[in-house]
Amino acid sequence: MKNTFSKTPRMKNGSALLITLLLMGALMTITLGISTLVLREIRVTQSVVDANKAYYAAEAGVEQALLGLARNGAGYEPKGDFASDETAVDPTFKYSYSTSNTTDSVPGFSSDTPTYVETGLVDGPNPGCVLSSAKNPFALAIPRDQLYKDCPRATFRKLALNQTQIIPLFSIDGSGTPVKVEDFIVQYYLNVHDGSGLWGQFKNLDLQKFDVLRWKLYGKPDGYVGAQRTESIADFYPGVNGNDANNPVCIGTDSGLTALDSNSPEKCIIPVLSVDSPESGAADAPLWSAARECYMTDAGSLVTGGAQIKKTSANSGAGCEMRDFILSHQENYLVLTNMVNPDIVGISNIKDPSQLARADIYYRVLAKRGADQPKLVKDYAEISSTGYAEGDNISKTLNVNYKAPGFLPVFNFSLYKTAGGDGDSVKFVQPSEE
Repeated sequence: MKNTFSKTPRMKNGSALLITLLLMGALMTITLGISTLVLREIRVTQSVVDANKAYYAAEAGVEQALLGLARNGAGYEPKGDFASDETAVDPTFKYSYSTSNTTDSVPGFSSDTPTYVETGLVDGPNPGCVLSSAKNPFALAIPRDQLYKDCPRATFRKLALNQTQIIPLFSIDGSGTPVKVEDFIVQYYLNVHDGSGLWGQFKNLDLQKFDVLRWKLYGKPDGYVGAQRTESIADFYPGVNGNDANNPVCIGTDSGLTALDSNSPEKCIIPVLSVDSPESGAADAPLWSAARECYMTDAGSLVTGGAQIKKTSANSGAGCEMRDFILSHQENYLVLTNMVNPDIVGISNIKDPSQLARADIYYRVLAKRGADQPKLVKDYAEISSTGYAEGDNISKTLNVNYKAPGFLPVFNFSLYKTAGGDGDSVKFVQPSEE
């Protein structure tokens, strides 16, 4: 029988080449796919590297600004640009930075950006607004002038019992020179609205009878040659019945300054103080811009007039004018201290926050507005720095708020104290009769 399967079928010419081409195509497809993934990862990695370069360049700008702040002091606003040259390790390394460190009010609110507040959280006759942030879904964004008008409470800062706040009345300009703030006003009001909020035997008495705020100005005398020297004037000022956020007590060098425009100014209460001893029979007088006595210099010599501190005839001839002191001194500071007598507001337990709140004073400091006017210093210097990489194709911006460390100026002391036997109560110490 004939075997039909004994012969192997002959393969057609070219089939091996076709198979080879198919295999090569498959391999190329796989190779191209892998190459695409690798190239994409390289680009991603390069983007991360460039982003890190931009970040660290921006961080270098922040450090440069911090160095300028540390070297130059209150209110200085360092700014600048940096770009590495072609011989550098990375010639594309560059950054620019700027600083906003001055304001026309303390606390400060920007006229260019809105302030976020939440309403309805505070009871009382004035609108109950508290400061918030853009992250709060219940917050409202309002411009500065509307903030002062509709939410006056939010524009004041709290000064707790025995707390001291130090405010520079100058700022450092671009050349490193101190620029004086000559026109300013301090507005304050008590948590206690009037005598009905006082305690015990003091209830229904006039707030005008009680000193509540100690102010002090100190600075370096102009033209003084020799060792470091500071001089100061200070006084104790009272509260006033009816004071609140819309009716603050005002002291300073310019009673015409207000937080609002002339179309809707708030009422400004001027305190009335005794300008002479009771034995003299002199009448009390409005006193809002002077100390009733010229205090002693740090050298121990009594200042009664002359070039450093002038005794003027303004304010019924009482004491040293704030403006005269500022004009004859440099690098001046304003010091405010809460001196409320704990007894008059019924504080028997200093560990009880609700009792301590009765002694709170709310204050703000205003300077004359205008681009060409000397400025106060912000609580936080606002630093903005942008770093660049890969030319200018990648950038990173850092925004940093920096608060300078606190300090205790020379001879910034208060001649008062509070004392208690068991540590849970406080008692006002009356001055000696001698």
